[in-house]
Amino acid sequence: MKPYIIFFLLIIISCKKNDSKLTVVSKDHDLNLRYEVLNQLIDSISFENNSYILVSTLRTVYLNKDENNDEPRPLGFVLEYDSVFSKNDSAYYKNQEKIVSDFRLDKTKICKKLRYVTDEELHKLDENRKSDFWTEFNKKFGGTCIRSFSVPFFNKDKTMCIVQSSTSCGYLNGSGYTAVYKKINGKWVEVKALQNWIS
Repeated sequence: MKPYIIFFLLIIISCKKNDSKLTVVSKDHDLNLRYEVLNQLIDSISFENNSYILVSTLRTVYLNKDENNDEPRPLGFVLEYDSVFSKNDSAYYKNQEKIVSDFRLDKTKICKKLRYVTDEELHKLDENRKSDFWTEFNKKFGGTCIRSFSVPFFNKDKTMCIVQSSTSCGYLNGSGYTAVYKKINGKWVEVKALQNWIS
């Protein structure tokens, strides 16, 4: 009888330990809206003849990085509070930031048939190259350009969002910018461009 009691107690203890390791992941209530924005942006770009390959690891948008916070963040874009992203709604944005950092692109939700590349594949090309990165890239993917986007980040009312996008076609042949989009008559319309860059 004693071995059964000990076995039963071990099961209870191990279950309690596993429960403490569980973390609560917030549900992304704006997931469909994020894909709506991405599909509209992708649809507005000519991906004909497989001229572009989309980076499937979307960049993260952060809001008002705390100067006192030394916590490292992945590559992305840091927003400041303004009239669109009000500091009064900071709790909402902090929660959205956590959700966005866990975003993984579901290719089945992208309407256009595209070619994809991951950050890991690009890093491997850069590390294991026998010549320059773009020569290695073109050997593997042909004469294509790389397109990348950030995860759409919404204001609290979900009437506006911000997205960072970029194109790279070779050394000193790239451009990008961050834009604010507003939903007007069912379409996401660019209303403001920020941080343009070109090389």
